[in-house]
This record gives sequence, C-alpha cells and structure tokens, in this order.
Amino acid sequence: MDDAASADDIAALGRTIRRCTAVLVVAVGIHLMAVTPREGGWGLLLATVAGFYLFASVTYVDGDDSVADDDGRGDGTDDAERDERTEARSDTGG
Repeated sequence: MDDAASADDIAALGRTIRRCTAVLVVAVGIHLMAVTPREGGWGLLLATVAGFYLFASVTYVDGDDSVADDDGRGDGTDDAERDERTEARSDTGG
C-alpha cells in the first residue's frame, strides 16, 4: 500500500466523519425545533450552523488536491522520477 494513498484515505475518512456528524446535528436541530416551544432558538441555531458547515464542506476544494505541479499533472513526481518509471515500463528486458 502506498503511503501517500493511505494519507489521502485517512483525510477522506476524516472529512466523511465530520460530514456525517454535521448531518446528525442538523437532524437533532430539526427535532429540537419541532419539540421545543417557539422561544427556544437552539434547534434553529444548531440546524443552521450545521447546514452551513455541510454546504461549505461540499463546495470547498481542498488546497492540496487542487494544486498541480509545475508540469500541470499534479501527481507529486518530478520529471526525473517520471522518466525513470517510463523507461522501466518500456524496457522489454532483452
């Protein structure tokens, strides 16, 4: 397993857990709005803040994912490493 892929998987898991938690907080906020008297604004506050968080987390592009290398490929390798891999793949061994 590649270490970089593992780090990306861990970051994606963290984002997923935060988004699922925000969905649960929205649900709790909606439930609080339904069962509490009109004076209690906690349900509306919870649902609104968690909803904004969900919207921002879905629309925000992580800076590390969107940045490309100098050559525009964005795969994190330089030209020398890429050339070595290409030569190793194209070598027929004989």
